Amino acid sequence: MDKQQLVLWLSETAISSDESDSSEWSDVCTIRQDVSEDEDNSDEEEDTLFFPLMQYLIRLRRKRVDDYLHIIDSWTDAEFKNRMRLSRKTAYRLIDELEKSGFIASHKFGLKPLEPKLCFYIFLSFIANTEPLTPIATRFDISISSTFRVIRRVVAWILTKLNDAIKWPQTFEEISLLCDSFHNKTGITHMVGIIDCTHIKIEKPKNAREYCNPKGYFSIILQATIDANLRFTNVFCGEPGSSNCTRVLKKSPLYNTASQNRNALFPHNTFLVGHSSYPSLPWLMPPFRENKRLTPQQREFNSLHTSTRKLSDKAFSLLKGRFRRIKLFTVYRNIAFITDTIVAACILHNYCLNENDHLEEHE
Repeated sequence: MDKQQLVLWLSETAISSDESDSSEWSDVCTIRQDVSEDEDNSDEEEDTLFFPLMQYLIRLRRKRVDDYLHIIDSWTDAEFKNRMRLSRKTAYRLIDELEKSGFIASHKFGLKPLEPKLCFYIFLSFIANTEPLTPIATRFDISISSTFRVIRRVVAWILTKLNDAIKWPQTFEEISLLCDSFHNKTGITHMVGIIDCTHIKIEKPKNAREYCNPKGYFSIILQATIDANLRFTNVFCGEPGSSNCTRVLKKSPLYNTASQNRNALFPHNTFLVGHSSYPSLPWLMPPFRENKRLTPQQREFNSLHTSTRKLSDKAFSLLKGRFRRIKLFTVYRNIAFITDTIVAACILHNYCLNENDHLEEHE
C-alpha cells in the first residue's frame, strides 16, 4: 500500500468514527478529495496530506481514551466499587505506587499514552469480570495485543508485592495474636491457620486429562492458608485439577519447610487445621475419623473443626466474589499467566483487607 492509498484508507477509517470535530473533519474530507482527484502528487505533496491526517486520527483516538477515563471519574464511589471491585481510595493508592514502580514506561507507544492510571483501569476491568479482552480493548480504544501486554505488565508489578502482602507470622507476638484470634472465634487453641484448596476453572488445555478434576471440568488448584481475619498467609498455585489436596500439599514449599524445620513455621506446638482429605501431621490437624469409639472431647473438636473451616470457604468466596476472573478463565490457555493472575488476585485480596476495603455480603 503506497502513501496515497494509506491516506485514503485512513480517511475511510475516520469516516466510520462516531466522534469527530466538524472543522477538522471538513479538512480531512478536503484532503481525501484532493488525493482522489490527483494521484500524481509528488512525495512532498503526499507528506502534506499524510501527516495532518495522521495527527487528526491521533487526536481523535486520544479523545476517545480521555472520554472513557472521564466516564470512570464521573462514577460515584459506589458505582466505581461495583464495577472495579476496589474502592476509589484503594485504586488511587495503587495507581500512585504503580507510577513510581517504573513498570509502566513514561513514553508513548503507538497512538496512545500508556499512563499508569489507564493501565491499572484496564487491569481492573479484566480481573473484575469474566468478559473476553475484545470489549475491554474496545472501551479503552486499544488493540487486543496491547491490552494483554498491559495486563501482564500490571500483574508482574503486583507480584513484586507478594512477600509484603502474603506473609507468614514471624515473631512470637504475631503468632500469639493469631492464636488468640482463632481461639476467640473458633474455640481451638494453638491454631495459626486453616489450609484449604479451591479449583479455578479454565478452558480445555492441551494436556486435558491431567487438568480434568473429579467434578468433570478443567481446573488448576489454588492452595492457601488463611488466618482468622480471612487474609492469606501462604499461597501455592498451579497444580493440575486432577491432583488431590495431599499431593498438592506435598509439592508445596510450605510442606518442605515444615518437614525440615517445624519450628520455623510452627513454634510452641502450633498447627494448621485442614479437612479430612489432608494427612495427620505434627503441624496439621484434620478432624478425627468418625467412628463409635470417639471420645466426647474428640467429637467436640470435630464440631469446632467443622465451623472453623467455614472461614476458608468465606475467604475463597470473597476472593472470587471480588475478582470474578478467578471464577473462570475463558480463552486463556497459558497456565503460567493464569497462575500469576490468581496469585496477583490473592495479593490484592490481602491489600484490600489491610486497607479496610471490604465488600458487602450482597456484592
